[in-house]
Order: sequence, then structure tokens, then C-alpha cells
Amino acid sequence: MIPEIIRWHGRKKAVGAQFRRSAALLTKVIMAGSILAACSSGGEEGGLATAEFKGSAQNNTGLQLLDGPDNSVFVGAIASDEPRASLAARTVLENGGTAVDAITALYFNLAVTMPHEAGLGGGGICLVHDPEAREVTSYNFLPRRSRAGGPVAVPGNVRGFALMHAVHGTSPWSSLVAPAEVLAAKGHEVSRALANEIGPLAPAIRSLPQLAEVYLGPNGRGLQQGDVLVQKGLAAALGRARASGPSGIYSGEIATAFAQEATRLGSAITLEELRAYRPSTQPAQIFKIGDQTLSIPAADTGAGTYMASIWPAAQSLNGADLMRAAQSELARAGAETNLPGSFGSTGFVVATAGGDAAACAVTMNGPFGTGRMVPGTGIIPARAPDAPGFGLAGAFLAPALVTNDFNGTFFFAGSSAGGPQASASVLEAANALVSTSTTLEAVHRSSVSNAQSLLNVVACPGGAPREGASCVFGADPKGAGLGVLGFPPL
Repeated sequence: MIPEIIRWHGRKKAVGAQFRRSAALLTKVIMAGSILAACSSGGEEGGLATAEFKGSAQNNTGLQLLDGPDNSVFVGAIASDEPRASLAARTVLENGGTAVDAITALYFNLAVTMPHEAGLGGGGICLVHDPEAREVTSYNFLPRRSRAGGPVAVPGNVRGFALMHAVHGTSPWSSLVAPAEVLAAKGHEVSRALANEIGPLAPAIRSLPQLAEVYLGPNGRGLQQGDVLVQKGLAAALGRARASGPSGIYSGEIATAFAQEATRLGSAITLEELRAYRPSTQPAQIFKIGDQTLSIPAADTGAGTYMASIWPAAQSLNGADLMRAAQSELARAGAETNLPGSFGSTGFVVATAGGDAAACAVTMNGPFGTGRMVPGTGIIPARAPDAPGFGLAGAFLAPALVTNDFNGTFFFAGSSAGGPQASASVLEAANALVSTSTTLEAVHRSSVSNAQSLLNVVACPGGAPREGASCVFGADPKGAGLGVLGFPPL
């Protein structure tokens, strides 16, 4: 499949009212017909978008596209492992949101559509590029070991995305959570992405009555594409998060229920411990990639330590050679090398026409975490980070950004999760797309990613915003995700 090529123009955060003032430019683009439709819907699941556009004269309001004599603008690009989540992020960008607004909405939709990887009981790491400040911040909200130990982690996702939104967001918080709440309450058709994951997990789910009631179909089979998944308890929890922010999850009735369930499972997590959870923020760990700056998670995270250790290899090796180097680094660090097939993790990216960008990866420390559900909430607690077999899940979260710290230009956002191949594939892609003339199609074709560690990318190898800049985006074709462009409303 052919990657979508776009010509990106604009300044800083090319979102909001300035895009709405330019929306009239879109009216003539309708004549592009099915080609533009393919672009705006992001193409097929699991593949790269297929339309090609060439840039025209400078337009300071944002991306300007040219198809024949007709001009339009666009607001950003998204790539994730689940189509509905990508489309939720697109809606936010089209309504004037920032990259962090969009990736927050994307996450909450994933909590509904990919709960085995992105549940409210999990945690993760994000990198956020602020083009005005010309800096990348690393947000650490991983699931944490409780003070008393045990198998249940203290969750971080809701607090993490709330903090990022407070710093970088402009859209109302409730507007980012509400669509996921409605989706959980009314139900949605299971995507191919979720069906592909649930099928192999069905035998394990059958032994877990709380999960089986929700995530198995008739006769105990795994949910299949097109089945309707309703999650009333999760909708109630999302409603609390929508109305009260993170305090709706980390205090009150939901926190009490979580603490009680954790205690039943052998982790004496207290209400005070839940209330006290706070994400950490630090400048991202940086390395030079030509004249640009590669940002990865902070050095005090396992993810940052591991990515830094294999970055030298990613600059000179690829394919099997790179994977051997990545495995060698695990062995050298004394880490477990006999790894599970799935870590219950996922990565996703958003970048706007103005250069603000976010790359995130979240985990449940194993598919469906502990396999238990907090009664009445739909929340599945993640496994503790020292859980046997899944302790490296946090180290295999691999968000990365490439920017220019002199002028705030954006070049690359990539993310993957779920094993050493996740870290290797993201670094390999960053090096190939920024340092060479390699196409995204070629990167995906040769990537060391696999079905459990999918590579999602938005990249502008020449930088953006910049007149005549070419950009590509796409979800990993090994999966069933979606890469999609967002356009301003007509």
C-alpha cells in the first residue's frame, strides 16, 4: 500500500479559530471525490493512507494541500492500534484541540475499545513536544507497586492524562472523556483490532468469570469483529472521571471499591495511597540525530534506560541484526530474556500542523492485567510492576519524538509497546525517516515490529511547520489500526 504524502505548512499551534477562519478553503476540495475521502477517513484498517497531495503557496493558518487547482487545510495526523480511537482523536483536532487534547481522547477511547491493553487500571509514559517552548517533556505515570506489595498495581493512566491536559490542553476535559463514556454505555461493534487480540486470550478469560461475562461471546468464544460490546460499569467510572477529573477515580466510591478489591487480591492498597498517586515529569532524555534531537523517556525509567542502550545499534543495524543487539542488551543488564508473547501494551501518536506532538504508550502489565474487575466499575487493575513474567512491560514502552530544539520544528513521532522489538522498531524508524530517504512503507515492511508490538508513526522528514514540507503517517500494517488526517470543519 502507498503511504500518504502531504505537504505541511503553518506556524506553531495551527488549530482552533484560525483553522475555522480558513475552513472555506475546503469547500472546493469536495471535487477530489473518493481520493480525498480516502484521505480524510485514513484509508483501510492496518494500512497506510493512499492519497497523494502536493503543496501550493504558503498559508500561515496551517497545512495547505493542493489537488489540481483547489486548496484545503488540515489540522494534524494520528496513528494508533484501534480505528475508533484514531477517529476520536481526529474529531478533537477538527474541533480545535491540541495534540495533547487529541491523544487524551484517543486514550480514553482505547480504554473502551482495547481494555486489555489500555484500561483505567493501567499506566504509561508519554512524550509531549511544545513548539513554542522548544522542549519535550517526559510524563511518567506507570502502574506502581503498592507500599504493602502484592499483585495489584496502583493505577496511573487517568492522573497521567489529566496532568498532561492541564499543562498542554485547551479543550474542556469533559469533552475528551464523554465520547468514551457514551461508547461504553451504549456499546460498540468490536473492531478487527480487538477481535484479533481477544481470540487467543479466550481460553484464559473463560476461567475468569468477571471478564468472561463481558468479553466472551456465546458458547464461550472470544468476541468477534462486529459483535456489540457493552461495558456499563466502565461507563459509570468514565462518567466519574468526566465529571470530577482524576479525583473521580482516585477518591470516593470508586477508590474505595478499588482498594477493597486490591485487598481481596492480596495488595493492601489504601485510599490514601490512591489519593497520593502523582505522575512525574522531567525533560526527556535526548540524543542527536543529525542536526535534530531525538527525545525518549527520561533516564530514570526502564523504558528510557533500555531505549538509550540500544540507540547506538539502531543507528547502524536493522532487522535481525538489530534484534540480536536488543536481546543482547537485555542479557547484559541481567534482565529476563524468556518473555511472554504479549505484555498488554499499546502505543499511539498525534501531531498537529503547527508542530505540537505527543507520543504515548500504556500498559496493563499483561493482557487484562490481574484478570479481575473492580465490582461496579469495569476497572481491571493492572498487575504490579514486579509481577512474575510481566515485570518488563514498563521497560518496553517506546514513545519517541524527533524535533529541532533551536526552532521548535517537528520531524517524527513514533510509538510501540510490548517487547524489545517495540523499542528497536521505533528507534529504527526514527533513524531511517529522519536521517535517510527511506519511505514509511519501506520502514513498515522491514520493521522488526510484530503483531504484539505494532509501530505507529507520523513523520515529516524535512520538518514541520515548513513551506513545502513532506509528511507521512500510518498505522502498522501488521495490525488492524488506523492512521488518519484531521481537517477543519466546513
